[in-house]
Amino acid sequence: MKIYFSLFLILFSFHAFSQQRGGVAGQGQSGRQNKENLRTVLDDSTKTIYGMKTTKYMLKNYILSGDTISHSLDSSLTNFEKVYDDEKNLMALQSLGNIGTPLFDIYNLNTHFSLNSGLNSLDKYFDRVSSQTFYDTRSPFIDLSLFFGGNGRSLVDFVFSRNINENWNLGFDIHRISSDKQVAATKTKGDKNITSSLFKLFTYHKSRDKKLTFYSDYTSFKHNIFGYGGVDIQPESLPLDFFIYNDFETRLNQTENIEKRSRFNALFNYKIVSGLEVYNDITLYNQGVFYNDDNFIENSGFYENFFLNQNFTDDSIKLKTFNNRLGIRGSVKSISYNIFANYKNISFRYSPDRDAEKVNRLYVGGNINYSKNKVNIDGEIKIKTSGDYSLKGILDLGILNVSYHSSLNEPSVFFNRYSGNHFNWQNDFKSSFINELDGRIRLVNDFVSFEPFLKIISVNDYIYLSENRIPQQFDELIINNQFGVDFKVGLFNRMINLESRYTYNVLSESSENVLNIPDHHMYARLYYAGKWFDNSIPVQFGANTYYRSEYYGNGYEPALQSYYVQNSFMLEDYLRYNLFFNMQIKNLRISLKMTHFNQFDKFDGYFVTPYYPGQKKVLDLGVRWYFFN
Repeated sequence: MKIYFSLFLILFSFHAFSQQRGGVAGQGQSGRQNKENLRTVLDDSTKTIYGMKTTKYMLKNYILSGDTISHSLDSSLTNFEKVYDDEKNLMALQSLGNIGTPLFDIYNLNTHFSLNSGLNSLDKYFDRVSSQTFYDTRSPFIDLSLFFGGNGRSLVDFVFSRNINENWNLGFDIHRISSDKQVAATKTKGDKNITSSLFKLFTYHKSRDKKLTFYSDYTSFKHNIFGYGGVDIQPESLPLDFFIYNDFETRLNQTENIEKRSRFNALFNYKIVSGLEVYNDITLYNQGVFYNDDNFIENSGFYENFFLNQNFTDDSIKLKTFNNRLGIRGSVKSISYNIFANYKNISFRYSPDRDAEKVNRLYVGGNINYSKNKVNIDGEIKIKTSGDYSLKGILDLGILNVSYHSSLNEPSVFFNRYSGNHFNWQNDFKSSFINELDGRIRLVNDFVSFEPFLKIISVNDYIYLSENRIPQQFDELIINNQFGVDFKVGLFNRMINLESRYTYNVLSESSENVLNIPDHHMYARLYYAGKWFDNSIPVQFGANTYYRSEYYGNGYEPALQSYYVQNSFMLEDYLRYNLFFNMQIKNLRISLKMTHFNQFDKFDGYFVTPYYPGQKKVLDLGVRWYFFN
C-alpha cells in the first residue's frame, strides 16, 4: 500500500506543477496584467469545469478493429446493483457460492483460437479489471467503486487518470476483493475464503500531428482461495431439508490456491497516410498457479492418488508468454481493414525441479468491415501454420443479425500436459472442430422490444475434464441448440419497466455424460424508474429474478482449480429474488440490495455447484463516485 500511496501522490503532483507553470507565465507583463492573469487562474481552479461530458475513453480492441469513437462514462442506474460476475452474466456462470470464487461458463464453450494455459477459472476477475482503456480526461479523474456486502464480503476499485497535456494521459487502477467464508466459518468475522488484489499502471500518448499513438500498461494480479472443498454430504441424501451453513462439515480444511499473473503490453500505431496505418502490439504475460495442502492428517481421504508426496501437496505450474503482432490497418470510405501476423511463444514448467517446455505458434489473419447506414458486415479469418483456423462472419441489418463462427482449436497446455501430486497426464489430443451459428430478429418500437434468438453449436473431438478429473476427447458429434427471447417493455412513460430473457436448451443424445446444460434458464428485472425531489434525484427500485432448471452441474476440483463433468450430484432447480434500490446524486450512485430475498426460512438453500451452497440472504451496499478536477 505504501507503493500505491506514493504513486497517488506523484500523479497528483502533476496537477500542482501545471498550475505553477500557469501562474508564472506572465511574469514579463505589467503588474495589472499579472493580477488579471492570477485572478483568471484562481477562478478556473475554483470552478468545476470538467465532468462526465468532458471525460472520454476508447477501448484498445475496438481501436484495432477500426472503431475510434470516444465513449462517455457510464452514469446509468440500470443494472447498477449487479456487482459480482455471475449476476452480471444473468446467473449463466457457475461459482462456489461466494464473490471471487472460480467461475465456469455454463452456456458457452471455450473457443480460444490462440494457444493458452487452459487454467482459466479466474479469467473474468483478471480480464474485466485489466481491460485496456485509453482515457482522455482533460482534468484529474477518479472513479471510486465500493461494495460492502453482508457476511464479510467487500470489493474496492479505485481508478485514477489525468491528462498531463492534451496528448498524454496516465493513471492507475487498484482493485481488491475480500470475502469471508459463507459456509462452515470458524469465527463470526475474518475467516477468509477469498483475497484478491490487482494493480494496473497505464499511459496513453499521441503525437501533436496525431500520426503516432502509443499505449502501454503493466498489470499485477494475485488471487488467494482458502478452500474448504465443499460441504460433506452424500448425493443420495439430496434434496436437503435443512441448510445449516456454518454447522456444515467440510470435505477439506486449510488448503490454499494461489494464482499470480502479470502482464506488460505496449501498442505502437503510426499513420502513414490517410487510410493506411501500421501497428505493433507486444505482450509479455506470466501466469503461476499453486495449490498447497499441509493438512494431510484431516484431508488425505479426499484424494485418490499420491504421485509425489504422501505428507503434503505443493503443486505449481508457471507459464511465460511472449506475443508479438504486426499489422497494417486503415479505412477507405465505409470499409475498414486490418491485416496482421501474430507470433506467440509459451514456456511452461511444472514444479521448480522440472525442465521448462517451449511451444511456438505463428498465424496470419485479417479483418474487414463494411458499415453504412443500418448495414454492418464484418469478416475475420486466422490461419495457423499447423492448419488450425478461425473464420467469423457477422451480418447486421438492424432488424436481423446473423453470425457464424467456424474454427479448429488446438488443446490447451493444461489438457495436454499436467504433473502434480494427485493428477498426472500427458496427451496428444487433436484440435476440436467447432461451428456456431447465431441468429436474432429485433422487433422494437417506443414501448416494446421483442428479440427472439437461435444459437446452434456443433463440436467434433470435444475435450473435457471427466468425472475422474482426467482430460478426455470425445470423438462423436455434439450438438447444442439454444432457443430464446429477450423481451423488454416500458409502461407509463417508462415509469414501470420489465427486462427479461428466457433460454431453452436442447442437447443431442450423444452429449450424455460429456456436456451438461440446464434445459431452462430465465432472468427478469422488474423495476420502477423516476426522479424524486423536484426531478433532481434519479431512482430505480425493483426486483431481479433468476431461475435455472435442475441438471447435473459441473463439479469443482480444488487441486486443479478447474471444473469437471460429473453425473451423480443433481443440482435442484431454483428461483432467486433480489430486491434493490438505486439512486443517483450528481456524480454519486448508491445501491442497496437484499440478495436472495426469498430465503424466508434461514434453513432454506440451494446448491450452485455440487457440494457448494449458494449465497444465503444478506444485505449489500454499493457505491460508485466520479471525481473531476
